[in-house]
Amino acid sequence: MSNSASDGPRARPDDAGGAVAAPPRFETFAWVLLDWAASAFSTISITLLVAYIEKVVFAGEPWGVPGGVVWAWTLAVAMLVTALAAPWVAAWADRTHGHHRALMTSIVAGGAASFLLAALAPSARVPIVVAVVIAAVGFDMAAIFTGSLLPRIARGAQADRLSAIGYAAGYAGGAVALILATRVFAARASLGLTDAGALRTAFAIMGGWWIVFSIPSFWVRFGAGHSSAHAATSSGELTGFARALLRGDEGYGRLGSVLGGAMLILGAMQTAISQFSSVALEEFHLDPPALVGLVLLVQCVALPGALAVGWLSTRVGRWPMLSLSLVGWVIVLGSAGFVTTRPQLTAMAVLLALVLGGAASVIRAAVAVLAPAGRYGATFGLLNVGSKLAGFVASLVFGAVYAITGHPRAGLAALLVQLILGWWLLSRAGAGAMEEGKDDRCGA
Repeated sequence: MSNSASDGPRARPDDAGGAVAAPPRFETFAWVLLDWAASAFSTISITLLVAYIEKVVFAGEPWGVPGGVVWAWTLAVAMLVTALAAPWVAAWADRTHGHHRALMTSIVAGGAASFLLAALAPSARVPIVVAVVIAAVGFDMAAIFTGSLLPRIARGAQADRLSAIGYAAGYAGGAVALILATRVFAARASLGLTDAGALRTAFAIMGGWWIVFSIPSFWVRFGAGHSSAHAATSSGELTGFARALLRGDEGYGRLGSVLGGAMLILGAMQTAISQFSSVALEEFHLDPPALVGLVLLVQCVALPGALAVGWLSTRVGRWPMLSLSLVGWVIVLGSAGFVTTRPQLTAMAVLLALVLGGAASVIRAAVAVLAPAGRYGATFGLLNVGSKLAGFVASLVFGAVYAITGHPRAGLAALLVQLILGWWLLSRAGAGAMEEGKDDRCGA
């Protein structure tokens, strides 16, 4: 992709101090639309794709383990690939002001892999696993560069509001895309499709939704680049960033502390979300329509929840709202081992929905404000790498506990330790680190 104007160095509006200028409306709209677009992969993958993998592709345990274990370990591989690739891609983006190009490439790769899933026959097990890994890596990389663009268009309380609106749009978009995909599945007989064929059509919808609604971002400038000095190579860029973090250089000290706790928290949360479907399928024997209904309930409750957390974080503070969200997560994971009926599962899903986007939204806003100018890619890349490594370990633990006990609920409960450890590390950074930049306001 050619180097667009959006990638060139320009002065940030708040570099010289003073009020932060409000970004153009279409710019913020296109950024929010990125969350709306990517959410199709999120919702369809944890419902129809996981059902396809567990109940169709790996039915009968052709690899000697349950399909749920294959799913867990496939996600673990995707997390590891992201963790290995993200630092170098993020450093390249910072050096070349190529965040926009990296974002678009990630979206195209993820969307293409989704179309590949639609094209492959269920018997092509290895290519299907590879396609899932590519799509998941594309999704993760797109999230990195969506986040790295946030501090280019919003600062202070703006970042809190825009991050929350993005998450809310994601829940709405994910719900609409999932409804569309499930309508196709429900009408499969009249469309002349088998169950597997209808699911594969849903994966084409997933890829098309992701790419089509990302199109506006192809032509948007997304705020300012930064012209500070950069290393000649990506390895040099990474080394310089790491040294600044370790030395606690000005603007880096609090960032390192916040990133450490956030990595563990996000890793545990991402693994729990991705494996929630396995619990519903294996423990409660939900069929695909029932699972979709449960996920749609989560999406509908999560939307106002994310907006409320974003609004409250600008008034009572990021740290109180993050702590409240994490209390909810502790209750969800802690109660997972005791949930035995479908009404209890529904209640757990509603509680999960209330806190689903709160912690992630607040963390994204806090990191956007703390990220040093010119190091947005490296900052969000490091956050993603750390959270994916933490998620990799969490997925392996989940899969191992599931394989040993035969109960995915036990795997969810095991994630509680990592979540609490991350919360403790973040608390050591202090509430002041989380509230950095909260006094910034938009200019007229």
